[in-house]
Amino acid sequence: MRTVFVLAFLALFSVALRAQDVSVYSVKNGKGDVIMVSADTINLGEIYLDDLSSEHGVLYINLTNSGNKPLLIRNVTGCCGTNIKTWPKAPVLPGKQSEIRVEFRIEPKPQRINRTVTIKSNALGRSIAKLHIIGLVMQQRQANELIL
Repeated sequence: MRTVFVLAFLALFSVALRAQDVSVYSVKNGKGDVIMVSADTINLGEIYLDDLSSEHGVLYINLTNSGNKPLLIRNVTGCCGTNIKTWPKAPVLPGKQSEIRVEFRIEPKPQRINRTVTIKSNALGRSIAKLHIIGLVMQQRQANELIL
């Protein structure tokens, strides 16, 4: 029963993704590294405390209007201390790109990162898009440490 539910959800989710006019094609952190984007989740991966810097909390979300009408971004909001510094106020023409700058502070302690950015637009089939930002801040592993 659980498998049928999961398959039905995935089928409906894939239809919803095809109906939208806006697509996230890449995300860059403050250092210019491209971060993997799958579905609506931006995975920052593992960040070690020794490597943690202020650039880890800066993301650039590049949007592409893949429709045939101008895309109007009505509002972009972030949750729990996530600041949206810039987002396109002018219409994004078909085939053109635009950028959203997101900033948040990462505490220098082991923790899970779980943030949400909500984009409200006139996209067909999906006027509200939620992007989840996840990651893990952890201490550097020792050479003789086992992971279970």
